[in-house]
This record gives sequence, C-alpha cells and structure tokens, in this order.
Amino acid sequence: MIFFLIPILVGAFGWCLVWALSIMPFKWPYLADQWIGQINLAKLIPELTDKDPFEAMKPVINDKLDDFFRHKLSAKLPMISMFIGDKTIEELKEVFMEELALLFPLLISEFSTHLNKDLQQQWELKFRAIIQHKIIKASMPFRWVAFVLGAIWGFVIVLILPLI
Repeated sequence: MIFFLIPILVGAFGWCLVWALSIMPFKWPYLADQWIGQINLAKLIPELTDKDPFEAMKPVINDKLDDFFRHKLSAKLPMISMFIGDKTIEELKEVFMEELALLFPLLISEFSTHLNKDLQQQWELKFRAIIQHKIIKASMPFRWVAFVLGAIWGFVIVLILPLI
C-alpha cells in the first residue's frame, strides 16, 4: 500500500505546487500596472494635441454652431431669436470658435488622462481574470510533468526507504 501511496502523494504535491505557482498572482498585477502606466495615449494620438485636427474640424463645428444659433436656440428661447440677426450669429460663432481652439488641446489632454485611468480599471475588471485563466490553462502540461516527476521521486523514496 505504501508502495503506491507515497508516489501518488508526492506526485500530487508536485501537481499542486505547479498549480499554486501558476494561479498565484504574485507579480502579475504589479507588472500589468507598470505596463499600463507606461502607455501614454497622447503619444499614441499625437495629432490630437496639435492644432491641425482642430482646423480640420472647424467646418463641422461651424455648421453645428450655426444650426444651434439659428434653430435650436430659437426653439428653446424664442425671445432671443428676435434680437439675434445674421451678423450677431456670425460674431458669436467666431467667439465660440476662438474659445474652442483654446479648449481643444486641454480637452484632449484630460480625455487621454481619463482614458489611461479607464484602461487601468478595465485591466483590473476584465483582462486580469482572462489572463489568469489563460495562465492556468497553459500550465496544465507543466502540472502533469510535475505530477509524473513527483511520482517518480516517490517511487525512488519508496525504494530507498527500506534501505534506511
């Protein structure tokens, strides 16, 4: 009975040891935080920090502001539409465009900062569990090798034990 029990126990110990080492998130969160912390989204999308994209978006913004002042503002505040003419609308659009040109780089900077934080949270919520599952699945052959080596070691112990 001992002839079979010791090799199975030592093999099971080896299997459990490899399983525990693969399931333990000993440095994974630290490494992931380090890697995610190195991602700078402003460098991934550098053209957003320049003025060129804003210049490209000016016609769209201009159309949206025009629609806002001519239709939506008149619908929400009908009294204002009586006092605002085409010249006033054009002046308001110019003021808004100047302000948006100043705000756009700040908005993109804040957006990339919050996107980095969201990326880190997504890592913690979703990807960490997926990667742990993949590590456990990938370590299955190693666990069987550890079991076989443990069983062989157990047989060696059983063979040497009577000699002691």
